[in-house]
Amino acid sequence: MQKDILSEVIDVEKEIQKGLDVEKEKSHDWLEKVKKETEEELVREEKNIKESLNKSIEVAKKEAELKAVEIVKQTEARAQRLAKLNDQALVDIVGKQITRILPG
Repeated sequence: MQKDILSEVIDVEKEIQKGLDVEKEKSHDWLEKVKKETEEELVREEKNIKESLNKSIEVAKKEAELKAVEIVKQTEARAQRLAKLNDQALVDIVGKQITRILPG
């Protein structure tokens, strides 16, 4: 009788262990699936971030080019105005500036 009870207990323990092994395998599979999905999402997000960064860089380059062109135009216009000044006008301008720089 004790052997029968002991055998039943052992059988039940074996079934419990099998159930635990099955659940352990299921949880391992689930973790692997989640890990794979997470890695795939990470790759997608990284790609999106790189694309966004590249677009931002291109926009910044275009804006910088436009600004540079405008600065060059303004500088050329100023240079042309200065080139048109005659010597007497330049002497007058320098004279006014010297009085501001030199004391008394």
